[in-house]
Amino acid sequence: MRYIKMAAAAAAIALAASACGGDGGDGGSEKVPAELEVWMMGEGTPEQTEFLDGVETEFRKTHPDTDVKIKYVPWAQVATQFQKAAASGEGPDVTELGNTDVQSHIEQGNLADISDQFGDWADAQTLNKTALENDQADGKTYAVPWYGGVRGVWYRQDWFEELGITTPKNWAELTAAAKKIEDEKDVPGIGVASDHTNAIISFVWGNGGEVAVQEGEEWAGKLDQPQAVEAVQYYAGLDDSGKYVGKNELEGPQRDFALGKVGMYFDGSWALKQLKEISPKNAENWAVFPIPTKTGGNAPVMAGGSDVAVWRDTANTKVSFEYIKVLNNAKNAKAWADYSGFSSMRSDVSFSDPKLAIFTDIAKNTKFPPMTAGWAEFEQAKKVLPNTVKAIMQGGDAAAEMKKANEQANTLLNP
Repeated sequence: MRYIKMAAAAAAIALAASACGGDGGDGGSEKVPAELEVWMMGEGTPEQTEFLDGVETEFRKTHPDTDVKIKYVPWAQVATQFQKAAASGEGPDVTELGNTDVQSHIEQGNLADISDQFGDWADAQTLNKTALENDQADGKTYAVPWYGGVRGVWYRQDWFEELGITTPKNWAELTAAAKKIEDEKDVPGIGVASDHTNAIISFVWGNGGEVAVQEGEEWAGKLDQPQAVEAVQYYAGLDDSGKYVGKNELEGPQRDFALGKVGMYFDGSWALKQLKEISPKNAENWAVFPIPTKTGGNAPVMAGGSDVAVWRDTANTKVSFEYIKVLNNAKNAKAWADYSGFSSMRSDVSFSDPKLAIFTDIAKNTKFPPMTAGWAEFEQAKKVLPNTVKAIMQGGDAAAEMKKANEQANTLLNP
């Protein structure tokens, strides 16, 4: 696996160098580009296009001779598009990236070294330090955290008040709250989807466990350790309805929660917009509390989200980074947070909606999974933790299933 990746990366770099020969090929040309091509992930919406049009207008105040071309790349086509860009040397100038893919792109040589530009950017000091570490390697910076999605526990505030439930501060209180709702409302107290890596990891971290730790040059799996086994077993048994086995938060609990068919579920700040689309009449009854640890306190949360980077083939790294600076300045970061519902990765930006303010506090306790190119395979392709939780929900022995998961971690996290 390592040989194939390195060979592919070397070939792609050679092609890119050949394609960019006219301008020096290192993105360091001082020539002002006539156009910047910017890739954004997803289908795009009229509101997003309007936001990006505003960013372009602001950018062109200082770069009047450079047009900005936005290309939306549907998530299902992301891998293919990046593979083509790496192989052809015809990638974008600036691109959005899923933050769990950044280390893989760095390893493959797809991103420009923006250390100099980043070091001169005063706003860099506001960026989430943990998220920023994911954008760096070997002392160099290759991307900038843009926004992140942290999870909390959405709950029916009116039901809590009616049943005399206080917001849970530990696992015992979470279990008790779920049971009371189940008994009194005849619905699952909490919707626990098996396909939900982010929530599962919070329980592992909150119990003092880890997925893996770096030992020398290798990642050593820790999923077979007692803290991780106990956490996943607890998560898998939190909802005994069996209703959400094999599902993620979007396919099951989210809709049920909006419709008043489950008392609590795990989701992010962006869910508010989706919940309102399903059942706006219930919106005033929704609230959020942080995922608790076993003994009390907030569990660390995984900040899944997006970063922005300069692609290695750009003709001008400086101008490309100037676009990122405008995209992620305080004004635009707040506008994007309010539109998208995702938390800004800037410490000086929060949501305007008071209902979402709790996510700004939750985001202060973020943690990243193992920063290795193999994480995408572990999380997305193999779905190691979701499959493990599913097996436990279906009656599998927790210790045995976690031992198998750990063996996969040792392999997949060391590509």
